[in-house]
Amino acid sequence: MAKKDEIELLFRNNYKGMLSLAVRLLHNEEAARDIVHDIFASILAGKAEYATPSYLLTGVRLACLKYIRSLSTRERLHRLYALDLHEIEDEEWPDDEDMVRINELVDNLLPEQTKRIVRLRFNSQMKYKEIADALSISEVAVYKHLRHAMNVLRQNLNNDER
Repeated sequence: MAKKDEIELLFRNNYKGMLSLAVRLLHNEEAARDIVHDIFASILAGKAEYATPSYLLTGVRLACLKYIRSLSTRERLHRLYALDLHEIEDEEWPDDEDMVRINELVDNLLPEQTKRIVRLRFNSQMKYKEIADALSISEVAVYKHLRHAMNVLRQNLNNDER
């Protein structure tokens, strides 16, 4: 178990970087603070014998991924389609009208392969690996198609607001 002084030094030296990573991954400062707090709480409880800066950042990344996986589909859409989450105050976003608009954009602006991947990911809630296996492509290709789709949708949804 790490000594209390060592943990305090780790906290002082790594907290800002850990919090920054968590906020970038989650776009939610409160959840990010909770995750970083939980990591240090586990170190204090003696669950990590050798806590290095890389260990801490890996712990943050994994905890953030676990948190994202636990979100509902509506919350995932909220996070993926929003450029600035503070701009959206309505807890019911996306409503039915917005979903129709998003589906129109997907149908009209995206290449066929990208459309298929978006539908499998968000309608069928398949994981990257499952999509990759179903379409005989790599997980990296799935990621790139989804990233392209998100960029196109963000750009067009923001243009509609203007």
